[in-house]
Amino acid sequence: MLHRPLGQTGLQVSVLGLGTGTRFGDPRNQSRADATRLVRAALDLGVNYIDTAPMYLDAEEILGEALDGVPRERFILATKFFPADEHGAPITPAQLRASVERSRQRLRLDTLDVLQLHGLRPHWLAPVMAALGGELEALQREGKFRFLGASETIVEDPRHAMLPLAAPTGRFAVGLIGYSLLSPWAEVAAIPACVRHGVGVVGMVAVRRALRDPAMLQSLIRQAKERGEAGVVDLPDENPLGWLLDGHTPTLAAAGYRFAIAHPAVATVLAGTLSVDHLKADIAAACAPPMPAEQLARVRKIFLRTDPEKWRPFDL
Repeated sequence: MLHRPLGQTGLQVSVLGLGTGTRFGDPRNQSRADATRLVRAALDLGVNYIDTAPMYLDAEEILGEALDGVPRERFILATKFFPADEHGAPITPAQLRASVERSRQRLRLDTLDVLQLHGLRPHWLAPVMAALGGELEALQREGKFRFLGASETIVEDPRHAMLPLAAPTGRFAVGLIGYSLLSPWAEVAAIPACVRHGVGVVGMVAVRRALRDPAMLQSLIRQAKERGEAGVVDLPDENPLGWLLDGHTPTLAAAGYRFAIAHPAVATVLAGTLSVDHLKADIAAACAPPMPAEQLARVRKIFLRTDPEKWRPFDL
């Protein structure tokens, strides 16, 4: 497994990380034993960065059980807290502390490696940090977490406006950014802002439904053509991204991971799966030779000319 530095944290992270979203956290999808097998297999295959959140149903508790007894130096654990209430007002310092304590208890950890503000909207940044900045500093001094991060929301912030605002404040060490070959817009401003200010970049949603479902991909491209999206007009109607497949890229999912990892500023890219076989395939893609420059250039020529607000984020 290849490793890269996570910004200025001093951490070396595997280029492919394990994301434990809602599917992982839903006990209806897999048994605790299967979840433990998946996590232990990931560690044995060289994955050392794991991302979770309290909002992912039982994911923290399941992870805590899976990691129980694993030497602490073998993994880097990032979790989150949601910084606002249902009205968009900042939560209280007491609510923040309670969320962190619950996460530590469920994960069975004394110290969280990365604590991230979950789904931070651009207009929340100033009021949330005014309300919670002091408590975050106190929790960090107490050793409850090591590094502060900010996770964007691809639904509410499709143009990636939050991290260009957050990175210059000097408060954040890690940025969790939506970055995909179908939606590479983060590289216009968000990723460069992180690079300028030493914020480590973690990529999320590199592969979702459209890169695993040919019919959905064709439908998305067809709709983009009907909208008059300039970038996609020359793509074929059938198998529109087949030109990305080669000996190192047997599937479009593999192409998705190769594209995201090709950006030198991206320290790690999260893969969400319940299957050890899928995880092995994702790792093979992550560790393959770099995506050819001509393919990278063509992806950017196509998808950076589209409008991010007109795509369905959870399909990309």
